[in-house]
Amino acid sequence: MQAVVLAGGLGKRLRPVTETVPKPLVPVLGRPVVEYTLEQLPSEIAEVIFVIGYKGEMIREAYGARAFGRTCSYVVQEQPLGTGHAVKHVAPLLRGKFLLLYGDDVYGPEGLRRLVQHDWALLTKAVGHPERFGVLQLRPDGVVEHMVEKPTAFVSDVAWVGAAILQPEFLSVETPLSSRGEYEVTDMVNAMIHRGVPFRTEQADLWLPVNTADDIAAAERALAEARAVNPVKSAD
Repeated sequence: MQAVVLAGGLGKRLRPVTETVPKPLVPVLGRPVVEYTLEQLPSEIAEVIFVIGYKGEMIREAYGARAFGRTCSYVVQEQPLGTGHAVKHVAPLLRGKFLLLYGDDVYGPEGLRRLVQHDWALLTKAVGHPERFGVLQLRPDGVVEHMVEKPTAFVSDVAWVGAAILQPEFLSVETPLSSRGEYEVTDMVNAMIHRGVPFRTEQADLWLPVNTADDIAAAERALAEARAVNPVKSAD
């Protein structure tokens, strides 16, 4: 199986750090944030495809053709037109279902391990401020009925945290530009939900977004605590 890592964002909220490195290489406890997820990918993942853009050559130089025991490939998103635009660049490389990840988020191993057992699935986390996220409404059988982006009234506290198991036909979805002037993966997921695709969910054992300086500090605290309880050995 392949993992697709979206790694081309500009990282404006992390400036000045991202003036010198792309977001996935932002240091957290002294190492690039993306490595915390790369080292704990499920055993089913044989190849990692990085979608690179801003300062992307630094990512290619860091991981080359093989890293963490897996083959690495790279595709370039020439224009920063959003995550939906980015993911479509991998279409020629896909061999079947794939694991989608955001390169500036940290994901724990157990949620990902369960996620890859599905054909269509979203990784979720219960959140305290659902108005900040895309939250999911679930049917009684556990299938996702709808996703509401940053709801103004309470819908659910189950947020999608960006990781997903998807099929190649996902990339055929066409969506309009969002209010930000970008093509969004969230809009593509919602389009597939409305087509009747039965998305299941799995709960993340760990999810740490790294979008701001405060996020870095929070991630460092959480990872330091996790490391103290359960040290992780990486595979180069």
